Amino acid sequence: MMSRALLVIPVILFFGIGFAHAESLVDVSVAVLEYDGNSATIETVWNHDETVTKYEMGCVSCMPNISEFTSTDSIMLNNVTSFPNTSNAMLYLIAYDSNDEIINAKQILVDLT
Repeated sequence: MMSRALLVIPVILFFGIGFAHAESLVDVSVAVLEYDGNSATIETVWNHDETVTKYEMGCVSCMPNISEFTSTDSIMLNNVTSFPNTSNAMLYLIAYDSNDEIINAKQILVDLT
């Protein structure tokens, strides 16, 4: 009987841990609202996590690099540009907790055309 109880404890701990921590940045959707051949306006929406106090959205492929902060579940970036000789832009989304520690980060490749 005692050995069965010991086998169940790891299962309970595994599932308990999985439900206790919310996964931020699971459902991220990106929409290119406007593209003029050089730069784009992009709207990004994601699932909000109550443990997150702010989000940072930025563009790696942009020259110069841009980033914006928000405490909501969406952001709009203007003047997003692609890597040279491609139509792909590289974005990132970072979630921070109340101690300004990174909780989660996501890299996003977007075709601007």
